[in-house]
Parts: sequence; structure tokens; C-alpha cells
Amino acid sequence: MRFPNRVSGIKFAGLLAIIILVVSTPGCMSSGSDKNNSSSSPNVEVIPPAPESDKSNSSSSPDAEVIAPAPEASITFVTTGSSFSPIITVTGNPEIKWVFGDGSTSDSPAPTVNFASKGTRSNTLVVTPWSAVTKINIGYDGSDGGVTPGPGTIENLEQQNVIAVTGLENVAPYLQVWASSYNPIAELDFSNFTELHTIECFYCISLTSIRLSNVPSLTRLCLERCKISYLDLSEAPALADLRGASQRSSTYTINWGTTGANMWHVCIGANPRMTGALPSGQFPVLEDYFVWNGNQSGTLCLDSKYLYKVRAYDNHYSAADLSGCFPAGRRAVVQIYNNELTSLDISDDPGLIHLNASRNSLDQTAVDGVLQTLDSYNTHHGYLDLSGNAAPSTTGIAHANNLTARGWEVQSS
Repeated sequence: MRFPNRVSGIKFAGLLAIIILVVSTPGCMSSGSDKNNSSSSPNVEVIPPAPESDKSNSSSSPDAEVIAPAPEASITFVTTGSSFSPIITVTGNPEIKWVFGDGSTSDSPAPTVNFASKGTRSNTLVVTPWSAVTKINIGYDGSDGGVTPGPGTIENLEQQNVIAVTGLENVAPYLQVWASSYNPIAELDFSNFTELHTIECFYCISLTSIRLSNVPSLTRLCLERCKISYLDLSEAPALADLRGASQRSSTYTINWGTTGANMWHVCIGANPRMTGALPSGQFPVLEDYFVWNGNQSGTLCLDSKYLYKVRAYDNHYSAADLSGCFPAGRRAVVQIYNNELTSLDISDDPGLIHLNASRNSLDQTAVDGVLQTLDSYNTHHGYLDLSGNAAPSTTGIAHANNLTARGWEVQSS
């Protein structure tokens, strides 16, 4: 019998069992792989997988109905870029939860997530309570008369490649500022956004639709260089600053309703396929009227006593009545060249210091009348271009000479 060899075998088997037990014990493995999977952003964390205990609680019956919890109300931003850095402004100390397209999360009002590659992703936002949200910014640089970017206004932010947003109704009663300039977003619905006063969508060249039902606080609307074909402003009574030039749509129609009482700036030029005439008579405090190349015809009649600039060139106006719009000292500018004017009324306008009415259809009597009227104001160092109309008479030339003697630059046929 060889007992010594048997004892050695038992010792070896026992030692092997101990080694296996130690290696398989939870908590003994390195956590280095977990650290490598965490986000480099201090505000972003990777969502951990569900614990095994949750999995073991699932029903083993194939016929059992699993009742999923109702999804939280959220705002979803669909992006196509390799990163996403939105900025929201909140009041108080709300709970903020971002869930990004790669599964990472953040509780920051200004998070940054890097996806490493471009791709279409859904990124969701939940704020509790929603009433804390006052601004949403996914792109802004202050273009076209916007407020100077900054912490106290709207932060400067490059566009975030957002192509769609859903769930904005969650902040409809609370949101005050929306900024999405340069983003390739296609549609926006601001129906019943009762506190919203600013919309910045400069150069959103894919934006074809924007709804503005019941927006009583809206004062600034920037849609410059979008693709809007129909713009309904009838439920935006407080609107004061409209930037809607250069739409890239095949047609462009604006429903004004009675909006206009607070309007100081109207810019809807470079829209040669625009339909309908502007209700120029319902802007009593208008300062800037920019509708160049806007397919406008008939009589341009403005009655605001606050006008500074009129850009109405490259249209089809047959007459213009600007009488009483430019009081003394205003140094106003009117550019109404390349129309079809046969009549131009600038009476009671001593503040008109720059007038370009060239390339119209003014006859000699009309040309003489413009020269005589401007001469009567006894102003200095102005500019007048009446070339491309009928030549002035000797009387008209005398008035032109008087203007030139006072430092005016005068051009005529």
C-alpha cells in the first residue's frame, strides 16, 4: 500500500479547489474595465445594466403580461452630429435629466456629450418641474439684430445638428426664449406658448413649417433664410420685430390678421414669390420697413411717424405716399428705386435726407415736384437720385442747383 502518494494527491486537490474558489469570488476582479467605460465628462455617466436580481424577478410564464411603466413626459432632440452641447436656462433648483443617444446621462443645464462619430440619435430631456425652464438654446450668435450673446441674454452657441424636436408642449406655458439658429430642423410648433417672447431661427434652411397659435407675448421672430411658405402671425399681437427675408420656398404668404400695433421692424425682403400685399397701414410705430424684391404692387402708403428706413426697391409699386412720415431732424433713408412709380408724395417730410427713386416712371411734373419739395425743407448734405425718370424742367433744375449748393448730391436724367 502506498499511503504517502495518496495523501499528496489529496493535498494537491484541496489546494486546487481553494484557488478556484478565490478566483470566482465576486469583488476580487479588477474594476479597471468599469472605469474605462465611464464618460470623460464630469457631468455625464454611463447608465449601468440592470442588476441580476431584477432579471430573476421576471415571470417565467410565457403567457404572463409584463406591464411597462408609463414613459416620462420628455423633450426629444434628434441629432445627426458627432456631439451634442445644448444649453437650457432654469430657475430655482429643478431636477434635470438628460439621456443621450449613446446611453449616457447628465444632470447639467449645459452638458456636452461626444459620440465619436456622426449619426442619427435621439436625446431626451426631462426637467422636474417643467415650469423651471425659461430658455432652450441649440444655436445662437446674435445674427440679424439679435441681442448680444452672453450669460445674461442668450449664450453664443454653434448649431447642434438638430433635425427634429418633439415634446416641446411640456414647456409651452413657461418657455420664454427659443434659439435654434443654423440647425437643419424642419418643423416647429409653438402653439400656446404663452410666455414665449423670442424665437431665433436664423438660417434654418430646412425649416418649412412653424406654428404660432396663441403666442400673446411673442415680440421677436427671426426666420431669416428659412424655407417657410406660409406664416400665420394673426395670433401674435405683441410682435414688434419680424425678420423673415430670403425664404427659399416656391411661394411665401403671410397672414397678418390685425397684428402690427407694436411692430417697429419689418424685414421680409428678397422674397420675389411672395403673395399678397403687406398691410402697411397697420404699423403705427414702424421704424424700419424692408420689403425689397418682395413682389409688391399698387400703392405703398405708410403712416408711421417713427420711420427711419424704407427699403422697397425692386418691386412693382405704382405710387408711394410717405407724407408726414419723416419729421425734422430724422435723417431718414428711402430706397424705392426700380419700381413703376408714377406718383411719389414726400410732403411734410423735412427729415428725409436720402432718397433714391431712380428707374421709375415719374414724369417731368412728378420729378419737378420732388425737387421742389426737398428744396423747400432747406436741409443740408443729403442724397437724391432721380435718374431713369423723366428729365426735370428748367424749374426743376433750379431746385436741384439749390440742393447742390447746400451740399446735396443730386442725380437726374
